[in-house]
Amino acid sequence: MVKPKISVIIPAYNAEEYIGKCLDSVLAQDFNDFEVLVINDGSIDDTGKILNKYAKKDKRIKYFEQNNMGVARTRNKAIGLARGEFITFIDNDDYIDKDYLDVLLPRNNEEIVISGFRRPDKNGKIVKAVKLANTDWSRFVVPTPWAKVYRKDFILKNKIKFLDNNIGEDIFFNLTAMLKAKKIKTLDYVGYNWFYNDESISNTQHKDFSKINVFKLLNSCYDELKKQKLLENNYNLVEFFFYRFIAWFLFYSSKEQKKNEIDKMYDKLFNWLEMRFPRYKKNPFLRGKLEGEERMTRYAYLVLMLGHKLGFGKMVVWAYARL
Repeated sequence: MVKPKISVIIPAYNAEEYIGKCLDSVLAQDFNDFEVLVINDGSIDDTGKILNKYAKKDKRIKYFEQNNMGVARTRNKAIGLARGEFITFIDNDDYIDKDYLDVLLPRNNEEIVISGFRRPDKNGKIVKAVKLANTDWSRFVVPTPWAKVYRKDFILKNKIKFLDNNIGEDIFFNLTAMLKAKKIKTLDYVGYNWFYNDESISNTQHKDFSKINVFKLLNSCYDELKKQKLLENNYNLVEFFFYRFIAWFLFYSSKEQKKNEIDKMYDKLFNWLEMRFPRYKKNPFLRGKLEGEERMTRYAYLVLMLGHKLGFGKMVVWAYARL
C-alpha cells in the first residue's frame, strides 16, 4: 500500500455539530495525497454515526473508536498510527482553507512548518487574525500543534509527546518540538480557522483553579528542557515563554475566581518563576518588539510585569479578570 504524504490527525469528542465542516474542509483540499486519522474519543452524542458515514464515503478517512482517554493520549496514539511522512493536527471544531495542506507541505527538509491563524465566530465573521513574521519568537506565538506541519520521523526520533494533563498538553509538545528542531520555516500565510467554542472543555475547566494541574505542566516542561540541555542555549526565549504562559494563565483563568484565590495562585506562580528563572524581570523580550504578538496581549504582559515590580501585580490580574 502506498503511503500518503501527510497524515491529518483529528481527535473527536462530542463534536456532532462541528465535525462535518471540519472533515469537509480537509476533503476539499487542492493537495490530495493525505490520509485522515479521526479518533472518536468516547463521544456520547452522534459523533460516531457521522464519522462512520464519512469513512464509508472516502477511503482516505481512517476511523477509530475508543473509550474516553483525553486529547493528549489520543493524539499520541494517532502519531503511532500515522503512515504519512508528515503529520498535522486539526481540532474537531476547526476547519482549514482549501490550499492549507499544499502551502504548509515541507519542501526543503524542514522539520516543522508554521503558519498563522484566524478566528471566525459562529456566523463565520473573522474577529481576529494572526500573521507570523520570520523571527525567533514567531515559533512560540501560537503554542499549539495546529497551524503547523511536522516531519513524523523528527517527532518519533526525539520522542516528542503530548503531556497527559488537563491544561497545556499541547504547550508541552510544541515547546519541546520547537526547541529541538534544527530547521523550521515560518510562513506569513493564514489558512487555519480556529473556531471559538464557549462550551468546549478548555473554555470551562480552565476557569476553575481547583480543576487545573498547572504546576504539573510547568514542572514537566522545565524538567524536560533541562534534562535535554535545551534550556541553556535558548535561555531568554524559554524564560520569556514561561513568563508569558504564567501571565496568560492568570488573566484567562481568574475570570470566575475570588480575589483571595487569585492572590494565592499569583504568589505560587511567581514563586515558581523566581526559583527557576531568577533574572526574569530583566528578560530582553520584555523590552523588545515581538513580531506577530497582538498589541493588546503584548501590553497586558508589560503592564503585569510593571505592576509586579511595583507591588500591585495582583490588582492588575484582578482588574483584567473583571473586563
